[in-house]
Amino acid sequence: MKVMEQVYQIRIDFQVTEQVQRFVYVYLITGKNCYLIDTGVTGSERIIAEYMQGIDRSIDEVKAIFLTHAHPDHIGSAAAIRQQTDCKIYCSAEEQPWIADIDLQFRERPIPNFYGLAGQSVPIDEIVWEGDRIKVEDDIELEVIATAGHSKGDVSYLLNECVLFSGDAVPAAGDFPIFVNFEESMHSLDKIRACAFVKCCPAWDRVYENGECEALLRDRKDLLYNLKETVIMTDCQHAGLSENEKISMIAKRMGFNGGVGNPLFAASVEACRN
Repeated sequence: MKVMEQVYQIRIDFQVTEQVQRFVYVYLITGKNCYLIDTGVTGSERIIAEYMQGIDRSIDEVKAIFLTHAHPDHIGSAAAIRQQTDCKIYCSAEEQPWIADIDLQFRERPIPNFYGLAGQSVPIDEIVWEGDRIKVEDDIELEVIATAGHSKGDVSYLLNECVLFSGDAVPAAGDFPIFVNFEESMHSLDKIRACAFVKCCPAWDRVYENGECEALLRDRKDLLYNLKETVIMTDCQHAGLSENEKISMIAKRMGFNGGVGNPLFAASVEACRN
C-alpha cells in the first residue's frame, strides 16, 4: 500500500505456530535508491521483492535497512537481503547483540518457532543513538527516537520530520501488549505523542494520521495502566495461586484470551510488577 509519496507499506503474514497466525508491516522508502524499515520474518525478502517489482523498483536497489528492534518478525530476512544487496544495516546498541547472534536472543527470549521466524544472525554496520539524523540522500533524512519498553533498545525513525515509523512501541488494537519495561513503555508513548509528524506507521497496526494519534496514544496508555492495576489486584487477592494460574486469571480479566500460556504475555505481566 502506498502511504504517501516515497513511502510504502508491505504486509507480511506468517505463522508463529499452526494455531497462531500474525502479521507485521515492513516499510519501504524510495528515492534514487531504496531503504527498508524492518524486514519481516525469514523468507520475507521474496514478498518484498515482488512488491518492489510491482512499483517498478528492484530489491537490488536497497541500500540500507533500519531495524527498530531485534525481534524475529523484524529481522528475519535482513541477512538474506544483505547477502543479495550488500546494504548497510542500522540498529540501536542495545538491540545489536540479539541481531548479530540470534542464538543469544533465543537463549534469553525463547519463543515458539523462533528459528523458523528469525532467519540468520547478521552483523550490524551502524549503531544509532537518540537524536541521530541520518541523511541517506539529499531529500531523505531519518531522525532516531529512542522508544524503549517493548524491548530494551527499541527505536523509532522519523522520516523528513513527516512520517514516524514506530515499530512495536505502540501496542496494537485488539491484542495483549508486549513489553519488558512498563515505565519505559509509558514514557515512549508520551515521546511519540509529543513528536511532530503527519503520519504514524506502526509495525502491528494501520497507518494513523497525526490527528488520530492523540486518542490512540491515550487509549494505549490506559490499556497499560489497566493491565498493571489488574496484575496488582490479582497478586493481592489471589496470593495463593500459582504463577500460571495468576497469569491465566489476568488474561481472562483483561479479555486477552491469546495471553493464556503465552510466554510473551507472562513477560508483560512480570514487567508490570517491577
